[in-house]
Amino acid sequence: MFESEMVSFLESGCALIVGTVGADGTPLATRGWGITVVPGDDAGRLRLLLDGEDAATRHNVQPGSPIAITACCVSTLRSQQLKGRVVSVEECDVRDRARADRYCDAFYDDILHTDGTPRSLTNRITPARYFACTVAVDEIFDQTPGPAAGNVLASRRR
Repeated sequence: MFESEMVSFLESGCALIVGTVGADGTPLATRGWGITVVPGDDAGRLRLLLDGEDAATRHNVQPGSPIAITACCVSTLRSQQLKGRVVSVEECDVRDRARADRYCDAFYDDILHTDGTPRSLTNRITPARYFACTVAVDEIFDQTPGPAAGNVLASRRR
């Protein structure tokens, strides 16, 4: 499901907007803080880092819950939306923290070069801690503005 070019895109500093819905039907949009595509996994899984102090996100992100992730390149607006289900939720490990640090560096640098917003300002939104969820991706859509927006790029649905 994830070709090498897509893995590079998803694991870059692209903006990550995450949509969830709780068991009680409460919708929520939040920011993701890094993706790692699970290597060699035929199930199309990825590990997504989220704000560990955001109680609403923790409430909505539970095993089995639906999730949508939109990844957008800050400078080009190339966008892809991934839809799937949360497989597991756990606390972050040292590798996750290093991944979040790399993500923030790349994301904030893209914002600096595109919009001129200094790192002293973007650094302020960095979470103090994270939690991780594994997502099984069912569908990927092109969301880049233009005539191809909405086209299915990959699907596991039958």
